[in-house]
Amino acid sequence: MKHNKDHNQSTFPTKPRIPNPYSGFTLIELIMVVVVLLIIAAFIAPRMTGVTGTRVNAASRKISADIRYAQQLAISTQTNHGVIFNASPTNTYSIYQETTSTIITDSFTRGAYTVQLNTGDYDGVTIDSGYTVEFDALGAPVTGGGSSVTISNAGSAPVRTITVAANTGKVSIN
Repeated sequence: MKHNKDHNQSTFPTKPRIPNPYSGFTLIELIMVVVVLLIIAAFIAPRMTGVTGTRVNAASRKISADIRYAQQLAISTQTNHGVIFNASPTNTYSIYQETTSTIITDSFTRGAYTVQLNTGDYDGVTIDSGYTVEFDALGAPVTGGGSSVTISNAGSAPVRTITVAANTGKVSIN
């Protein structure tokens, strides 16, 4: 059996390629690419510049959850619990039992349940004024009901206000 060296090569003649002077992108194709890039940029840009707003929103949700936690502790233990907020320079808040000097233990860190704003995940977030809310064994506010705590990005926008309703103790974020 005889093998041909050119067995794998095509036996058809190939045409020489002639450069096309009109090859490339049309104006419509370039415009479409620019439009797609602008649409992508419209979605990405707010996320890049909205980091401060995201931090303020995250801090307001954390504060709201911690106020509700203090309320649930008051109901479950049948002793008053509350949250005390300290504005500048500390920008902290703590959950306490009975008196503001008795800070509860954080079950995760095993330390005092004190949250430091203006650092880490909440960098730039400040508490704009002092505030204390305390709940009784029924979960109703004894102190601080009908009032609120305001947080912001060092006093500028965005600003979030966490309010505790006077009679019900319902916590809302505005």
